[in-house]
Amino acid sequence: MKIDELYKLLVRADALIIGVGNDISGDDGFGPELARRLKPILGERAIDGGLAPENWTGPIAALSPKTLIIADAVAFGGETGEIRILDPDELESGLPATHGPGFSPLLYFLKDTLPQLKTIILAVQPGETGLMKPISKKVNSAIEKIVAAISKAGATRASEIGEDNTNRT
Repeated sequence: MKIDELYKLLVRADALIIGVGNDISGDDGFGPELARRLKPILGERAIDGGLAPENWTGPIAALSPKTLIIADAVAFGGETGEIRILDPDELESGLPATHGPGFSPLLYFLKDTLPQLKTIILAVQPGETGLMKPISKKVNSAIEKIVAAISKAGATRASEIGEDNTNRT
């Protein structure tokens, strides 16, 4: 899947994004920050999962999405701020998330609860992940790029179906 296709998918009513990461560890705050910035566009379909995304299994199951997009900082060896789409199996097989046990508990529960759920990782290559560091300019730029693309995809979709879908909460 290409990144532009992911953005178009995300504005559909049957897709949800959860940001995973640590707000006080520099670029590891990518996922939560992205979710917060998408909240005005996607409403309840943008979740700041922080360091405990498994705490959101109930609300995610209640929304019953067909696609779950997990936004996380992943050390995949790219340039700082580089965006990639990954398969969750790639992370299970060894690509490190920048924090704790990752989101395996979330995925195990959701596979049982929503067997048709497709999961995609929206990853950004972190640079600085030190404690009490801000998000780097390059990762912040990646966040801005994603938010702008999703806003544009949402506006395009709304005009196609005759709705104002850009300011939902």
